[in-house]
Amino acid sequence: MSPSRPGETWRGFGNLESGPGSLREQIQTVLSKVDFQHLQKVALRTRLTQDETADPDISCIIDPSTFTHEFNNVVLEVSFSDHVYWIAKIQYTSVDASKASSNTMDIKSELATMRTVKARTNIPVPQLPIASKVPFNHLRKVAKQLAEVLFQLCGLHFDHLGQLWCSEDCDKPPEIIPVGPNNARPPSLTPQTSLEWFYAHRQDQNRRSLKDHSDDPEWRTACWVLKTAVPYIINEDRVHGPFPLCHVDLHHGNLLFDDDFNLKGVIDWSQAQTVPIERLVVSPEFIPFPAGSPETNTKILTFRSYIREHLQKCTVDKQHLEKTKCAANKVSPTLLSHIFGSKPADITHRCTYSLPHRAVFDGKLVAHLIYGDNIKWEQLVRVYGEMKIY
Repeated sequence: MSPSRPGETWRGFGNLESGPGSLREQIQTVLSKVDFQHLQKVALRTRLTQDETADPDISCIIDPSTFTHEFNNVVLEVSFSDHVYWIAKIQYTSVDASKASSNTMDIKSELATMRTVKARTNIPVPQLPIASKVPFNHLRKVAKQLAEVLFQLCGLHFDHLGQLWCSEDCDKPPEIIPVGPNNARPPSLTPQTSLEWFYAHRQDQNRRSLKDHSDDPEWRTACWVLKTAVPYIINEDRVHGPFPLCHVDLHHGNLLFDDDFNLKGVIDWSQAQTVPIERLVVSPEFIPFPAGSPETNTKILTFRSYIREHLQKCTVDKQHLEKTKCAANKVSPTLLSHIFGSKPADITHRCTYSLPHRAVFDGKLVAHLIYGDNIKWEQLVRVYGEMKIY
């Protein structure tokens, strides 16, 4: 079945709450400043330059009332008269003038990443409709496709940690440029190992968490627990790499399917970078919700088991096995399938896919993952509540 047009299910402002400083207000502000006629001309000119078979009399239109959004960007449909569809992404979050250069590098790094992924893997990176949540009867099919994405990304590895860069014009072979925690550029610290990467990331988050809670024993304890959890994450034979390319935000909103749940694209590579292998398995799609219903969490755990099952099959069946590649490089093979869905992977999720305001919440969850019921949170607060984190 052919895919529907990208904007067919996009609701625009329909699902956005209004109010001062709201997401709705941010998007309204940026859309009011866009010259859509100029954008349409640029899209048309680019299409005719790239596609020699296109009818020179085609036209295109961008409807600003039909859009979806990513973490930093509003996504609009570019509709050509010959039923070809592109997407246009416009950043709606404010960019500090001092960070404008870094923001430009992020965009060019995303282009470099997409070109590299397209050239070196079978992972699709087109512009197609964003899927809704997956029905239970399609879980195994979707899990198999997502496992293939993870497996191929694991095979697309590099010797250093950072973002991909293919020159200013994005026409050279990829190289790795360093970025710091929270994609800081230039980085104050350039991690060389997975241990340094996780530690730097966690300490950056801890500083943000304690900014308004520096004297609160619970917040100090949470940050201490999350910091000292790093050794539980690390696989010793992978400390020095190789480091796979990671999408960083691989959730269902960035996975594009047709009506039969065939994966047609992975979008939003804006934060993609090479990472420790343990970070590659982190996604909100793989973690149960502490307050989730039994039905919801059963579905998540089932989905996770299907992905792990297919990762194991990939390791056995594929000619470009992780194990073979690691053996060729004389690296002891801790495989992606060994890490995925494990307790250390759950700890990795809570320590990295988090936000500063959730430190206490995640700290309690990590403490239970490490200590179980043997040590109570109140005991940890008495021990670590007065300790300095950095």
